[in-house]
Amino acid sequence: MADTVRCPVCNAETSAGKKFCEYCGSELNKKQPTMTESERIEEYKCPACGSPLVFNTDSGKLKCGSCDNEYDVGTIKQYQKNKTEAEFKWDKKYANALNETLPEMTAYICKSCGAEIITDGTTAATHCPYCDNKVIIMEKLTGALKPNGVIPFRVDKKGIKEKIDEFCKGKKLLPKDFFTQKLIDEVQGVYVPVWLFDGKLDGKVSLDGTTSSSYTTGNYRYTETSHYLVECDGSMEFTRVPVDGSEKMPDDLMNSIEPYDYSQIVPFDGQYLSGFLADRYDKDPDASIPIASQRMMNSAVAAFSNAVNKYSSATLRNNGLTLTNPSVKYVLLPVYIFNCKYAGKIYRFAMNGQTGKLVGELPIDKGKKARSFWIPFLIAAAIVFVIALFLLR
Repeated sequence: MADTVRCPVCNAETSAGKKFCEYCGSELNKKQPTMTESERIEEYKCPACGSPLVFNTDSGKLKCGSCDNEYDVGTIKQYQKNKTEAEFKWDKKYANALNETLPEMTAYICKSCGAEIITDGTTAATHCPYCDNKVIIMEKLTGALKPNGVIPFRVDKKGIKEKIDEFCKGKKLLPKDFFTQKLIDEVQGVYVPVWLFDGKLDGKVSLDGTTSSSYTTGNYRYTETSHYLVECDGSMEFTRVPVDGSEKMPDDLMNSIEPYDYSQIVPFDGQYLSGFLADRYDKDPDASIPIASQRMMNSAVAAFSNAVNKYSSATLRNNGLTLTNPSVKYVLLPVYIFNCKYAGKIYRFAMNGQTGKLVGELPIDKGKKARSFWIPFLIAAAIVFVIALFLLR
């Protein structure tokens, strides 16, 4: 007989023979209702005409694409049938739930056209590729998987076009029509899972400080450098230090589109995902905390170095800081991700869906590059030839 059993609610392993889960208190032997295919998918329909509702970034409401009616987020609660959701908390009770194995691919049935929607194991929201019906895969957002909060999209398709035009302004070697209107229309908004860490650093930092002075004696100039050992003792608190929780989202892109205004985080509601894609995290907080800790350490050392401003320079010798009482929140951040192909190479771009900050590598049109060199060169050569011809007369 197995020594442990798995709780049907929080998915944690608890001692066999117990009547209630020692972590969440749920009854272990109670038969749980089987979730049908229709219950696994939640769609938001317009009460007036029955068409799919999509979150509108301008008004912050759900808007019907057919009759243009708008509804406040939170008013269409009849679509939220699962009331057993629990916010993620980073402690031992969820240790096993965080380590669950994700399926590589999962199939879902669209309730509007009957087509099969294929998605990977980390996707929480998507749309049917055949009828474009927006669906929320509620099974991926229950229990320990529910985010603590979300920052809604603020940049719409018109805003994307404006930010791309601004990004490309003055770049004369960019290939013509690299960013087409068709591409902009197909740009997909994705809610990326992010861990926000809080913590306090305590301890000592040792710095090598220097001061320099110069003076002249006779025909010689001397530079005198003094070296000091500087020790700083103190503490520093950090809040909302972000770490990307998705393996699929490149960390360099995610870091480059920072910062986000975390004061705009709102409590999670599945209605914000309507019309967008969303990933479930696939990097747990235990694997992410070293990254958060390093970001805190770098900021603390920089702050200590700036504080000892009487020295010409201050470099780190020894870092004796330790992270205490770390805590974490699980949030979804809005990102637009799109790829462009040019000359057989894929160029990936990411845009902050809240601020519109755009990052990515732009290609160079070799023809334009050659013309930018040869045309001025030939003009200059022609001028020199005319001047030489005039002087030889």
